[in-house]
Amino acid sequence: MRPLLALSLLLALACGDEDPATPDAGESPPDAGSSDAAPAVDAGPAVEPLDLPALPAANAVSEDDPRYQGMLRFLWDSWGVEVYEEWPPAEFFLQLMEEEPEVFGDQLAAFGFVADPNDDFPVGFKRGLSDPSRVYQTCALCHVGELPDGRVWLGLPNGRLDFGRFRREVNARWVAAGNAPFVTALQLEKGDQLGPGRFHAESSEYEQVVPADFPAYFGLADRSHLNYLGTGGNVRTEVYMAIFSFGAGNPNPMEALVPFPERARVDVLLGFFGAIPAPEGPPQDAAAVARGEALFERERCGECHHPGDPGADPIVPYAPDGIERLPGDDPDFERGTIATSRLHRVLIEGDEMGGGTPSDEGRENLIRFIIGNRLAVSMSDGYRTADLRGVWATAPYLHNGSVPTLEDLLRPAAERPVTFERDGFTVDTTVAGSSNEGHEFGTDLTEEERASLVAYLRTL
Repeated sequence: MRPLLALSLLLALACGDEDPATPDAGESPPDAGSSDAAPAVDAGPAVEPLDLPALPAANAVSEDDPRYQGMLRFLWDSWGVEVYEEWPPAEFFLQLMEEEPEVFGDQLAAFGFVADPNDDFPVGFKRGLSDPSRVYQTCALCHVGELPDGRVWLGLPNGRLDFGRFRREVNARWVAAGNAPFVTALQLEKGDQLGPGRFHAESSEYEQVVPADFPAYFGLADRSHLNYLGTGGNVRTEVYMAIFSFGAGNPNPMEALVPFPERARVDVLLGFFGAIPAPEGPPQDAAAVARGEALFERERCGECHHPGDPGADPIVPYAPDGIERLPGDDPDFERGTIATSRLHRVLIEGDEMGGGTPSDEGRENLIRFIIGNRLAVSMSDGYRTADLRGVWATAPYLHNGSVPTLEDLLRPAAERPVTFERDGFTVDTTVAGSSNEGHEFGTDLTEEERASLVAYLRTL
């Protein structure tokens, strides 16, 4: 039996068919695109409200807003992962900030972190709620950024964050102080290749770098496919799967994650997380916008992108011939990262490609997590089409951040920049995994038409 077919059968048995999180008989199925698709499990003990300061972001909600506690979870909650992570203790980071302000000062600004005026650590890199002596990242690390006018916006990808360079600098000083490295040489090497605003989309042991750009988190409750593969059927599933991946470092992951003890906290987070608005773009010429909207219709952009109906987000097949490919083997479609996604590998072969051996336990762990928390997970066999809300603020483009501007994206791949600078890092699109090919739509426009279409896109 082909692996993808086997996985489809597993998911069908585990989660149902049309709605993988199929409710018990007699219940109405939840909307897969809604954060209200709640699990049919005990919600657990009541969640203690956080008494921590909110970030003065442009789209922060007020304390009397029902989403306020969810916003605080987004900003502060590390989900207990700091307990078994190997980052140096919090005091070591404070020492670096004090002794080397030219490198680590103003809350790590040289590495692209967003400073938090209410704390001595930056946004998204916080003392753990379970163990304040240690630090770990929160959702906000990668998903709070600064707009061109300097305003901080929750849900905006932090395209300036160079986490690989940060880890290298901290690790060097940690080792110089007489400690064992907290990251491997391979992890450091891969971090050097990613640069700002990108993360490695595969397991840490996988040698091929598979860059993925930090995504925007605008209006996620409206979406019916989440993540660049489209495997998550609703925002709740996406959040649970992200936290599961954080838990991969726990020596006893299933003790920590099934049944999931933090699910009540996640439900609080979802109240905010699924409803983050996109920032309004800068003013555009009205006549150009009208021409651009007509071009959007003429060029049939709406067949994949639905500004008025973001939940109708189709999946684009990842290979015209249907062949599963390894990264680097498919120059015609984004280096073929689909067939090696971590979700697919763990379910099919226990992460053999990540450096281990086929493991029934690996499959069991993830399937138990999906079933136990009633998640909407399915195969996609393609890429999720991008949501265009706030697209003006989320450059660079394509899933791997390989095209610097909207204007470049509307040109043939052969005319796009081969290299470009991103906060001091040179993005080289000839490197495996960083191809700027794909999305050759609207590439035969005149310069005036292209400018008009971009003007329209900047209003979404």
